[in-house]
Amino acid sequence: MLKGSLAHYSPLSQLMMSLLVVVASFSLCLFAGSLLSYIIFDVNIFNSAQSLDINSASANIGVLKFYQAIYSVGMFIIPPFIIAWFLSRKITSYLFLNRKFISSQFILAGLTIIFALPAINLLADINSHLQLPEFLSGVEEWMRNSESQAEEITNKFLVMETPFDLLINLILIALIPALGEELLFRGIIQRVFSDMVKSVHWGILITAFLFAALHMQFFGFLPRMAMGVLFGYLLIWTQNLWVPILAHLLNNGMAVCLTYFIHKGVLPKDIEKFGGNDSGFWVSGCISLLIITLLLFELYRTRERQNG
Repeated sequence: MLKGSLAHYSPLSQLMMSLLVVVASFSLCLFAGSLLSYIIFDVNIFNSAQSLDINSASANIGVLKFYQAIYSVGMFIIPPFIIAWFLSRKITSYLFLNRKFISSQFILAGLTIIFALPAINLLADINSHLQLPEFLSGVEEWMRNSESQAEEITNKFLVMETPFDLLINLILIALIPALGEELLFRGIIQRVFSDMVKSVHWGILITAFLFAALHMQFFGFLPRMAMGVLFGYLLIWTQNLWVPILAHLLNNGMAVCLTYFIHKGVLPKDIEKFGGNDSGFWVSGCISLLIITLLLFELYRTRERQNG
């Protein structure tokens, strides 16, 4: 039986195997996506490359969103289950998916994400002002161009005129990434790196760094890494992957909903930058940090009480 057959392999071997599974799954899903896009949208990507070019006037946003979903499923959701199958005889247990539901953990994690908004905006503001040394000016220019392109793609994806558009984006931008990225990064990669360096804390930091780097938005690196660290500790302190999944879902979902209701005029535009670029952003950011520290301490104490 191949199930659990690679559990005795070294962490480095497990990491290499994991990368191979991710690449193979990603490639197969993109191939399947090409066939499905032709069947569903009547778009042949080999003859209609402009349909997938976000900068093209003929870009098909529907097809691009479809490919985004396929890409995310193929790269993040499917591989962790295959990897866990090779590394353990109990897949859901290995991925921390079969843990007992404890409502207080989910409530505290949700409140942490809500109150973290000013602190995250503060980090984003600090990150946006970082500059590389003069001899790396070319690298910085490339990073800014990459950031602008990523922002342009995000803005086009976030155009929502109807509640149905909102629902699609909640699935595409909130649900699928929350489920997939937590399965891969916290469920697999964090465990492998923690075993490799013999430290849970370093495993969390390395995984958070990779999590932030994967998004290829360098001037949003610090807030993403901070969120990665937060999600990592949420898993360690609860031993339940559904907790960071919920936190990730809430974080992404709030961003999508804010964009929708701002566009509809229900909410003021400045609300999405709360704590980021006003005269008192350091105050609001520090208050936010204090509140989330207290919430996380309470979450940690719930684990200690249960273990005791």
